[in-house]
Amino acid sequence: MPTLTPKAGSIGLPSNVKETGRRVDFRTDEYILAIETKGYRLAWSRAAFCPCAPINDQTEQPNPNCTLCEGSGWIRFRPAGAVIDEDRTGELDAIQQAIVGADAAVIRGIMSGITNKREPYDQVLPRLEGVMNVTARHENKLGYHDRLVNLDSTIVYSQVHDYDAPLMKLRYPVRAINLMRSEAKTYTEDVDYTLAAGDVQWIAGQEPTVGERLAIHYLTHPTWRVVEHPHAMRLTPVKSKTTSTTGIPTPLPVQAVCKLEFML
Repeated sequence: MPTLTPKAGSIGLPSNVKETGRRVDFRTDEYILAIETKGYRLAWSRAAFCPCAPINDQTEQPNPNCTLCEGSGWIRFRPAGAVIDEDRTGELDAIQQAIVGADAAVIRGIMSGITNKREPYDQVLPRLEGVMNVTARHENKLGYHDRLVNLDSTIVYSQVHDYDAPLMKLRYPVRAINLMRSEAKTYTEDVDYTLAAGDVQWIAGQEPTVGERLAIHYLTHPTWRVVEHPHAMRLTPVKSKTTSTTGIPTPLPVQAVCKLEFML
């Protein structure tokens, strides 16, 4: 059996080893096909720094009164040039269309390693993980703070909201309400309110008083933010139909780590 140890400082296979039959490259077309046929439908919007002036030069805290970013420091926009397989996008209902809106595109992504576990952060404070890995086509380059909303899955979310208007918009679009109550009263769907394309529409005469605090437990689509790039760019040498000894560098799907937005 020939030795596989090349000379110091050299690259490639040793001179006495033939590369015939040895293939280490990915078949990128099959990789992309897996994403488009097995991936989740995701509403993807990109994130960019907001141009609002910071209120503190040292911390660069964004303006909390900015109407463009609403104090977050980030603005969202529809990805230009996103590759979308229209044949596999499928139909969107009213809530899904509202999620996509004017600043998102529907792409497919393989989601794995989804967690919602508690892990000790230190002796005082536990940290909610709520992370997952997403793999998308290389053309759909995910960036930090980009938002991904899973259009076909739901999770439980709970929040407190001060009543302000008959058409009440919560933090996330509502699929179903499990509980809505104030300190004094529990409100019932179709008696006190109805759901209208992800918002709460109060029935005339049944509304809470303005400013009344409501506890709401509901189902919504999971919303993620990109927080890490383990594979921001990947290449593989594809040797099919080429005489090159190293192969043609071909981009592979990218991977990012996302975290549930409300856990950031």
